[in-house]
Amino acid sequence: MKFTKRIIVVVTVLVLTIVGAVVLYASVGADSSQTSIATVNGSVITMQEFKRELEKQRTPVIDYFYRSKGVAYGRNFWKMEYQGENPEETAKKRALDEITRLKIELELAERQGLIQGTSYEDLLHKMDRENKRRLAAVQAREPIYGPVQLDESTFMNDYISKLRMQLKERLSENELNVTEEDLKRHYELLKDTLFTVEDRIRFQKVSVSYREDEQGNVNDSKKQAIQKRMEDIKLLLDQGEEMGSVISNLQDEKDPFVVRFTEENLNKDTAGTYFKSQAILYSVLTHHMSINQVSSVFDETMQGEYVLVKVVDREIGGYQSYEESRRNVWRSYVDTVYGDYLDTCMREAKVKIDASAYKKIHMD
Repeated sequence: MKFTKRIIVVVTVLVLTIVGAVVLYASVGADSSQTSIATVNGSVITMQEFKRELEKQRTPVIDYFYRSKGVAYGRNFWKMEYQGENPEETAKKRALDEITRLKIELELAERQGLIQGTSYEDLLHKMDRENKRRLAAVQAREPIYGPVQLDESTFMNDYISKLRMQLKERLSENELNVTEEDLKRHYELLKDTLFTVEDRIRFQKVSVSYREDEQGNVNDSKKQAIQKRMEDIKLLLDQGEEMGSVISNLQDEKDPFVVRFTEENLNKDTAGTYFKSQAILYSVLTHHMSINQVSSVFDETMQGEYVLVKVVDREIGGYQSYEESRRNVWRSYVDTVYGDYLDTCMREAKVKIDASAYKKIHMD
């Protein structure tokens, strides 16, 4: 009898042990996304966040191998080696670098008192709270910006962007030690490229549309004839004829093409419009055409017309003052020193990789 009871006890223990092992295995398997594959200064990188970043590297890495090695994406692309480099390992290395950089930024933000917690789970909790706030606002008929619910990618991009700006503000006051003298030197270095004021240019413009209708259809023979007509006008102007009189003569001769003649102004107020709607015209005018100079005939494809211009007057715009540009100077300078500071932090970071977990991650 005692022997039978002993057998029952042993069997019961074995069953419970097996069940416990199965439950534990299922639990670990179900939560494999939270498996740690590395740590950055003690902050865990989970499988889930690594795979998310790895997926973002897919297209850039495919493009990199195509541009640098002439390798087109195809079967076994991720497993092959090209000139000593494997696409999968390149993607994993890039993903790890990006997450390491982000972890360092989160660590700095926590140190500055901007956030509490640097884990991926902390970020997901913030996303959950934001989505609940948005839903409650919609139900209360309060305005929100963007969609009612943010997906992970949209939330992360927006949240990290805003946090990064706050972090730059904080660091500029201490670790980065940004001074007024630094900003003024930076302004002098960049003013020729970033802080110029558009020249004020008064110009005459001759144009002929080659579009057949509002749908933008084009008759090739007509287009060639229009280009020839514009080249003839250019020749007359180069011979010293005034643009106004040339156009008047054409109109008197009942030219078969509708030739438009206008006098217009490019300045700081109109530059944006020209840049967006007549990009080639903008480029021609801003590349130092002198007074009375006539351009070559060019195809303004955005408008569907052949154009030539003559500069009547030009006044040099100069520069925005340091005071006017200070905020943009600050952004440019802080972006530079912030990047350098993060590079230093990256070199000093203690990154520990779980080699077995890292090795099991593959690109599909």
